Amino acid sequence: MKKIKTIVFLLTMPLLLLSFSNCGGAQEVNDNKTFVQNPPFKIAEAYYQNWVAGIKDGGSGTNIHIIFSEINSDVVIQNIYFRNHILEAKGNINEPKQFVGYLKNETQRDIVMDADPMKEAQNTLSKAFPFQLEENQAVLEYWFGGKKNYFKIENLSQKEMIPYPQANPNQHE
Repeated sequence: MKKIKTIVFLLTMPLLLLSFSNCGGAQEVNDNKTFVQNPPFKIAEAYYQNWVAGIKDGGSGTNIHIIFSEINSDVVIQNIYFRNHILEAKGNINEPKQFVGYLKNETQRDIVMDADPMKEAQNTLSKAFPFQLEENQAVLEYWFGGKKNYFKIENLSQKEMIPYPQANPNQHE
């Protein structure tokens, strides 16, 4: 009887420990993703603007612009979450209250399916996007007071698309 109890214990304990470790892992993914209601800044304008290059294979994309009317000097703007992409928020030293995220549309890449696992290893896995956003919403990730914060921008406006010219019109042949 003692052997049966020992076997049951040895079989049950790893399952129990594994189930607790999975709960903790699932919880960690959702931690710290709550939105700040009163951020240490005020946004004057937030919009996105599509663009297309005027040359073959020049690409296309979307630029997300965030312009602040007020921003605490201790705020560090880091990323913009937009349309399932995490974009680095780039500032300009001449315009300290303006940040832009650049989203370039990438050409669809084929997935490699091969008997050779080394060839299949070239496939990149997409990371899970942490937010569910509408087409005209974005999340701003920033540091303030020593911790990472998130602010949801509800209604980005869309500005007219920029069609870049094929060549420099001032350039003579």
